[in-house]
Amino acid sequence: MRTAFALLLTLAAAPALAQAQPPAPQPGEELWDGVVAVVGDTALLRSDVLLAIEAMRAEGRPVPTDPAEYGQMVEGLVTERVNDLLLIEGARAAGESVSDEEVDAAVDDQIRQVRERFGSEAAYAQALTEAGRTPEGYRQELRRQFADQTLVQRFVRKRMSEMAPPAVTDAEIATFFEANRARFGTRPASVSFQQVLLRPLPSDSARAAALRTATQVLTELGQGVEFEVLARRYGTDGTRDRGGDLGWFRQGQMVREFDQVVFGMRPGQTSGIVETEFGFHVIKLEKVRGPERQARHILIRPEITQADIDRARQRADSVATAIRNGAQAQELAARYNTPDALRFQQNVPVDQLPPAFQTALEGTVSGTVAGPITVEGGPSPAFAVVRVTARQASGDYTVADQRDRIREMMREQRLMQRLIEELRRDMYVSVNL
Repeated sequence: MRTAFALLLTLAAAPALAQAQPPAPQPGEELWDGVVAVVGDTALLRSDVLLAIEAMRAEGRPVPTDPAEYGQMVEGLVTERVNDLLLIEGARAAGESVSDEEVDAAVDDQIRQVRERFGSEAAYAQALTEAGRTPEGYRQELRRQFADQTLVQRFVRKRMSEMAPPAVTDAEIATFFEANRARFGTRPASVSFQQVLLRPLPSDSARAAALRTATQVLTELGQGVEFEVLARRYGTDGTRDRGGDLGWFRQGQMVREFDQVVFGMRPGQTSGIVETEFGFHVIKLEKVRGPERQARHILIRPEITQADIDRARQRADSVATAIRNGAQAQELAARYNTPDALRFQQNVPVDQLPPAFQTALEGTVSGTVAGPITVEGGPSPAFAVVRVTARQASGDYTVADQRDRIREMMREQRLMQRLIEELRRDMYVSVNL
């Protein structure tokens, strides 16, 4: 990394930057870099831009060799970075802030995910070394990135909400669509359907045994045993090995009963026993970051037997028959506690469906009732009954398919352009290319 950085600083194939030479060094001074732009009190260095170009190469993105094209690319990079700095300076001037606790929590979560992707602490450390970074240097880099991104997001969201939305006409949308038709690709074949999901229910004795274990967890917590220790000892889901850590999530991502409890808690607080369709939870809220929560839980699942699974399959058969005879799928979904997010699936690309769904829905038309479909992936299989509400063949997108998306995108672009222009009027900006 250091070698690449040194080489970039001496590249002769940088005509646009060659004009941004700093003043001649005074006696005893060493010239190594130059300022290509100043935004408020912040300088954009020549090396910043060259490092961005090196990052493009490392990602396999093309870097022009033609001097004119290279110069245009550099000008574009400088403009983007100047706009970034305008937003950051504007956010700070507006008093936006992000707490150290928020930053540390987000960075801890991101580093944890990176470590998991590398598979081991040794592999993670080796990757940092090969990139010329130390663990602390990497952490500080992530802290700066998250803090800046969060400041800008809050600032932009607030300022845009205060602006009148710009008008975007259907003619402008049509023109944009025609000019960018290739960007939209081909519309995949898709299907929309209502769904009733039936999970096996434990016996009364299995449920009682799980409840006793959850009560034991509360007892040991009251005796001072660490939450993470108990999660590793008693947990029955995939979070067990990481001490019950659920990471960051927003309201609506968890089942309703879990949400209602955790979003009413304070950081550091531990819940009582919370029952959901998955079993009995004990929850500890770790941190709050705006609308997000970071929590741990200990899930005690009641034992599910083959007899329980067979009964769930029989219920699914009965549900399929009832829907074919005119029962409302939505009413049955509510009766059997199908999560809200799963009750209606709209325009799902067929090739993104699980294989069992692809097989069951192959050749179906609107109104077809399919299932029970075995749903794998949990501690025990569940069963889905679906009623197809629409199908759409693959083909080219039309402007009607993309109208709402294009309108929103053009509005955001125009609002951002307006905001950048206002910041440029109110802030000192100097570009020296």
